[in-house]
Amino acid sequence: MSKTATRILGVLLLTCLAAVPALAAQYPPGPTGTCLDSVSIPQIQNPASACHVAVGDTVFGLGGIITGFDTKTSGVGFYIELSGGGPWNGLDIFTANTRFDQAPYNFARGDSVIIDMGQATEFSNETECTAANGSFGTNISIRRISSGNPLPPFHNGTVNELNQSPANPNAEQWEGTLTHTDGPLRVARITVGATNFVVVDNVICPPSAVGPCDSMFVDGGTLANPSYGQPALGTVIQWLQGIFGQSTSGYRVRLRDSDDILAATPPNVADAYSVAEDTVRVVFDRDVTQATAENTANYTLGSFGSVDAAAMDGTKAVMLAITNGLGHGVTETVNVSNIVSTASGLPMPSTQSRTFWNGVVTMAEIQAADPAFLSAVPCLDRSLYAGTGSAAGTRVSMRGVAAASYPTAAIVYLTTPSATTRGGVAMYGTPMTVGNQYLFVGQVQEYFEETEGLNNVYLRDEGPASLPAPIVQTIAVLRDSSCDATQSYLSGEDYEGMLVKVMYAKIVSPTGGSGFGFDIAGPGPAAFPDSIHVTNRGSAMYTFTPDSLEFVDVTGILSFSFGEFIILPRSDADLLTHGFGGVGDKLPARVSLAVSPNPARTARVTFALPRQSDVDLSVYDLAGRKVATLARGTLSAGEYSRQWSGGAGAGVYFVRLRVGSETYNVRTVTFN
Repeated sequence: MSKTATRILGVLLLTCLAAVPALAAQYPPGPTGTCLDSVSIPQIQNPASACHVAVGDTVFGLGGIITGFDTKTSGVGFYIELSGGGPWNGLDIFTANTRFDQAPYNFARGDSVIIDMGQATEFSNETECTAANGSFGTNISIRRISSGNPLPPFHNGTVNELNQSPANPNAEQWEGTLTHTDGPLRVARITVGATNFVVVDNVICPPSAVGPCDSMFVDGGTLANPSYGQPALGTVIQWLQGIFGQSTSGYRVRLRDSDDILAATPPNVADAYSVAEDTVRVVFDRDVTQATAENTANYTLGSFGSVDAAAMDGTKAVMLAITNGLGHGVTETVNVSNIVSTASGLPMPSTQSRTFWNGVVTMAEIQAADPAFLSAVPCLDRSLYAGTGSAAGTRVSMRGVAAASYPTAAIVYLTTPSATTRGGVAMYGTPMTVGNQYLFVGQVQEYFEETEGLNNVYLRDEGPASLPAPIVQTIAVLRDSSCDATQSYLSGEDYEGMLVKVMYAKIVSPTGGSGFGFDIAGPGPAAFPDSIHVTNRGSAMYTFTPDSLEFVDVTGILSFSFGEFIILPRSDADLLTHGFGGVGDKLPARVSLAVSPNPARTARVTFALPRQSDVDLSVYDLAGRKVATLARGTLSAGEYSRQWSGGAGAGVYFVRLRVGSETYNVRTVTFN
């Protein structure tokens, strides 16, 4: 399923599920009461279990030790296994958009965790625990009990026992568990450009063997980050291990990193990118020796600049101090040779290169229009750093302050606080703390024409920073999605991803409800030719209830969604009501309160404030009991209206307005 389809489906599911009861059965379903409320991994995995959990059941209290993480955008989650290991004791926990290995959770291998509530599911033939009601991980509740626990023991299995065939009768019991296979093993098949390969037992199935042999599929890309470089055809492997799993095509061993395999193979360059104006980080797919990694003679730059120093960063990466004289908007290439694998002692057989955008760019540089596309027909306002069409571009490093987070959509907006235009970019799939500055290394794409950073490979939290002030602008400018080929006027493109503010706009089409939002037009009370949509993007960012013809100030991120610009408030504080007066109207001379019609089945309560005041508007019965609150809080000067349907039943009531220390009452009669 594409990312586009996944996001749309996720929002639809969240919207629908918020209004309906749980669709799955609650475990245990049986009438005997012999099964406990909480479940264990074998009760989910083992079909012979006396209290086996059915697919779709809501389950409680599932626990285990974390053995590995899937950090790829397409399948974020982690694996757990019972501490003693053994058959049926491992399970995939799918957490969708939530990276539990990152802040604020910072889970790690060896953590003992409890999934308070989840759902047993099957995906591509592999059993998983997901969030209840299929909500893509957003409603999953996971607690860490302890850290630093020893990992469960590996199951020592043969190629025959763990062979890749979907019909393998021995493999299912080891799904989700740690397995280890001793060699010698031989790489018998590879796929060019992939990180997967197939091995056979080199003793039982030597190169001279005739006929079929049992083969084991090794996945070097799903869990390993960076991916493990594919060994050459015929490479002999002493042993390999990882988390055993299944997909539609069969069973496989998923390597977690280069420590899960001992092969007579040289290292490969997995990635390279800038982390400062004069520093490049080069990442290898396995441990490398310090002596070769810190030898500057093993590196050159495509720009013919110099590599001045090299220092190890962990066991698989090196920081290069460089001088190249290049500015931003220019690609750089690092060439690497002669680096030696710590495990095998083998050097790289040839030079390998990685290309990236030079330096650390700002959000304003990411959002700047590529001149080549502005002059095209038709004109396109898109980032220089994005790939062709909707593809992701070359590796780029960028710095900004997290100004807003929308967890349901897995979007954080990074901004350059000092920018007045072109200062914000949506970042997909990487949680961040609002108010902190980050160095983000990934790629850029045009996602339905919204510039977006994604595929994060390196994230550095640089601590608290100043949030950007909202840019005050008109709806006419913010809603304008036309392409300005000459860059001579302001449009929505100039504010995409930035914090903006519209003042004294009129609510013209309130829809209410969670996630659906409302339209505003204006500013000003006279004519409303321009309108823009305001929404909480499917998450409870605000609870504001729009009121038709009410005037408001709206602050939020300007986002481009399905062909139009929209505003995304961050909370109720981003929505300030001005009542029904509007800017330019004469303010009320005094406090007033009225109910009309009276009597009525449904009445409209109107009131006016000459100045900003603390207000409580409530309805009381004849006994003095409060039956409804219609408004409460600090309101600006203006005219307001609230509707009351007489929900307490027919009778006589008093509408009471408290403004500071003053109280106003109106008697009203309701009937059914």
